[in-house]
Amino acid sequence: MKAGSGDQGSPPCFLRFPRPVRVVSGAEAELKCVVLGEPPPTVVWEKGGQQLAASERLSFPADGAEHGLLLSGALPTDAGVYVCRARNAAGEAYAAAAVTVLEPPPPEPELQPAERPLPPPPPPGAGEGAPVFLTGPRSQWVLRGAEVVLTCQVGGLPEPTLYWEKDGMALDEVWDSSHFALEPGRAEGGPGASLALRILVARLPDSGVYVCHARNAHGHAQAGALLQVHQPPESPPEDPEEAPAPVVEPLKCAPKTFWVNEGKHAKFRCYVMGKPEPEIEWHWEGRPLLPDRRRLMYRDRDGGFVLKVLYCQAKDRGLYVCAARNSAGQTLSAVQLHVKEPRLRFTRPLQDVEGREHGIAVLECKVPNARIPTAWFREDQRLLPCHKYEQIEEGTVRRLIIHRLKADDDGVYLCEMRSRVRTVANVTVKGPILKRLPRKLDVLEGENAVLLVETQEAGVEGHWSRDGEELPATCQSSSGHMHALVLPGVTREDAGEVTFSVGNSRTTTLLRVKCVKHSPPGPPVLAEMFKGHKNTVLLTWKPPEPAPETPFIYRLERQEVGSEDWIQCFSIEKAGAVEVPGDCVPSEGDYRFRVCTVSEHGRSPHVVFHGSAHLVPTARLVAGLEDVQVYDGEDAVFSLDLSTIIQGTWFLNGEELKSNEPEGQVAPGALRYRVEQKGLQHRLILQAVRHQDSGALVGFSCPGVQDSAALTIQESPVHILSPQDKVSLTFTTPERVVLTCELSRADFPATWYKDGQKVEESESLVLKVDGRKHRLILPEAEVRDSGEFECRTEGVSAFFDVTVRDPPVHIVDPQEHVFVHAITSECVMLTCEVDREDAPVRWYKDGQEVEQSDLMMLESEGPHHRLVLPAAQPSDGGEFQCVAGEERAYFTVTITDVSSWIVYPSGKVYVAAVRLERVVLTCELCRPWAEVRWTKDGEEVVESPALLLQKEDTVRRLVLPAVQLEDSGEYLCEIDDESASFTVTVTGAGATHSVWPLGSPWC
Repeated sequence: MKAGSGDQGSPPCFLRFPRPVRVVSGAEAELKCVVLGEPPPTVVWEKGGQQLAASERLSFPADGAEHGLLLSGALPTDAGVYVCRARNAAGEAYAAAAVTVLEPPPPEPELQPAERPLPPPPPPGAGEGAPVFLTGPRSQWVLRGAEVVLTCQVGGLPEPTLYWEKDGMALDEVWDSSHFALEPGRAEGGPGASLALRILVARLPDSGVYVCHARNAHGHAQAGALLQVHQPPESPPEDPEEAPAPVVEPLKCAPKTFWVNEGKHAKFRCYVMGKPEPEIEWHWEGRPLLPDRRRLMYRDRDGGFVLKVLYCQAKDRGLYVCAARNSAGQTLSAVQLHVKEPRLRFTRPLQDVEGREHGIAVLECKVPNARIPTAWFREDQRLLPCHKYEQIEEGTVRRLIIHRLKADDDGVYLCEMRSRVRTVANVTVKGPILKRLPRKLDVLEGENAVLLVETQEAGVEGHWSRDGEELPATCQSSSGHMHALVLPGVTREDAGEVTFSVGNSRTTTLLRVKCVKHSPPGPPVLAEMFKGHKNTVLLTWKPPEPAPETPFIYRLERQEVGSEDWIQCFSIEKAGAVEVPGDCVPSEGDYRFRVCTVSEHGRSPHVVFHGSAHLVPTARLVAGLEDVQVYDGEDAVFSLDLSTIIQGTWFLNGEELKSNEPEGQVAPGALRYRVEQKGLQHRLILQAVRHQDSGALVGFSCPGVQDSAALTIQESPVHILSPQDKVSLTFTTPERVVLTCELSRADFPATWYKDGQKVEESESLVLKVDGRKHRLILPEAEVRDSGEFECRTEGVSAFFDVTVRDPPVHIVDPQEHVFVHAITSECVMLTCEVDREDAPVRWYKDGQEVEQSDLMMLESEGPHHRLVLPAAQPSDGGEFQCVAGEERAYFTVTITDVSSWIVYPSGKVYVAAVRLERVVLTCELCRPWAEVRWTKDGEEVVESPALLLQKEDTVRRLVLPAVQLEDSGEYLCEIDDESASFTVTVTGAGATHSVWPLGSPWC
């Protein structure tokens, strides 16, 4: 919201943001979002700060509040961040999403005709390789008591080792050996192996995911299959007069009680242990329960059996029983479910409906009052009015029409009133797909992901894909009406949008892979330090207990006593004894040591060795001193590099130079010098040497190193007449800059440098020579031209320190402190105008510089600069400054979390008036742009000469210029769910008066 604006309506607000998209090059990419506002906002799409225009490959479909960007034939250059910008008279909003364009996979080599072949194993005599599945296990659906055989064949050299797992556990951890058999064999047609798993008599707990693993020295491969064991259909009793046996035994104790509000979920968990593993059945009111849209049955990661009843209704109340049985006996656990009904209820609830794919489905219910607002949901997703979801309100009737039905429209739909009062119904979509995929599936990294689809026709060929790419055949299985996709040991690369399609029908789920947090390894133990020979230390330790399951190394670090920094020495793979010599430290001192264990899952705590050791580095010469030849008046620099950090001593003509001071002098009035040490490098700088210093001998000495070099002074053939000293100059853009250096000899060459780099002549930098004068000219100086310029000739230089500044910038608007008041989720815009388009501007909040983000956007358009809070929150309030040069504009932003729209009146108002008297009903709001609705005795009023509706800033008035007897009644000023009440009583004659609530500011 811009300060002082009087715009009416509501700024744009995104109800659904566009999601990032990953597509293969050449495929279609689509971004979608839903944005509302009053008036309806104008929506444009941008990329790289430029507005996009429609073309043959790019279009912008819109359907009511839903807006999209459709990109056909995506290219790598189309990758990037796309911004959806929505704007109306009340404000602006933004949303962004990234489009990633992947390179298509390389074309597969030409293969022999076969159905989805796999790469063949290496033939005899060929090179070794990692395991490759020739045939993987196939998913199966069997009845209890049947024999099950799961087979896999794997190629690879050396021959891989095969083993089976059920639901991530070894078979001998799940079953007795009498329940299954493993039958090894040879792979057909080449080197490799096969392993069949035979389950002799299938039981209900045998249902699960079976994974065959194959390992050899070159790698690991795995393939999985789903086994579902079903209860055989019950046969009729042989004796028709025999009473049916009870489903479960009678309860021996009172069941637990569980209350849930209508429309909420109820979750029951039953944890059962036994051997053999027990079979679990859920019952409701004595009848077996089967999973459906609102009743989910599954086993959680802790091994518990879960029944989840979604969106509970009154008809769901009753006794729920978890019955567990095996050959050793039976046990029961029960709970009585009570559903608490709300006081406000739908007059007519929703009813289950069916529809054909590509057809329509109509859901209808009734609310108790026509003014009650409602919202539609599909499970937890809010449905907005559009061509797909047509929403109609006719009095108390609420109707949802779902057009162009598809398989994924099958599900649970809700109509919701205020206070989350709901009515629920199932929508069944009839078509080729009977049982669709879930909306989303969350799997931990390393777990198995299983997706199941049931089709109307048996034996049809379906296709599985992820993000548009077909999935390999080894993870797909079909049997009759059932189609399964099994992804064993998923990784983050397996995440994406998984689709099953048959003909023109398709169902999609979002597979999300969550990372597993691994614990870091434990620390080493028994760490000890032994001070051995001179200038060495011996460190020993033992491996951590227990040893880490993944590969790990040891990292040794040192710390000089008195310092806070730990520095890594080296890493080793095995524990034992390590000798640390003095050559491993940079300088002489007392050192402490510590060690830790490091693996791919992190680092263990450090273990510090007790005590410290005195170590002295042994230095050697890496780059020695060299003779130096300079001109009279120049600095002479002598330098050398050592192998370690150690202090040394400099000598000049045999006299030791003091190094405890940064600068020194050999004798009063004599040569000045400076000693520097940076890491391994030592430098001696003799300043402004003269002819009498020629022939001086410079030496350096430290333990193990001695070196020397000579100084030679050359006579310069030319001198600089002007300037004699360094010149500092300041200019303003775009002034002309002329730097002049005059030499003692005419036409003697000189070279210009800027910040140590030789300058090149161009249109913006001109070099001229006029006799003894050398000039550098900047025709139109810019800020980037600032720096140190040097005119260098034989042994002498002239220096110019040039500073180029922009002209001072001034803030045109605002000139005074601006105060902005807004409520939560409003768009707040702060605007600052300067007198120059290219002037840099910085924004600050509470003294801290503001950085661009989704919550705080910075915009510039010519001299206009804006700070935008798209959806302001109370924490966004504070003191803002727009800084341009030396000037500042100040803004104070206050964001209020509004809990009520109506400021006055706070209670009911009673007004007594005489016929023909003027009556004014006043309602004050918290925001000037808010719209209200006036009603009388429940009917909305219509403005006329006898009834006027006025609006002034935050005040709304209903005026009766000459009140009549029939104007008596109850008037309401309504906004959202709030209202202010006025009771007007009109009499024919007599004294009149008005009754106001206590503390009213009006009389």
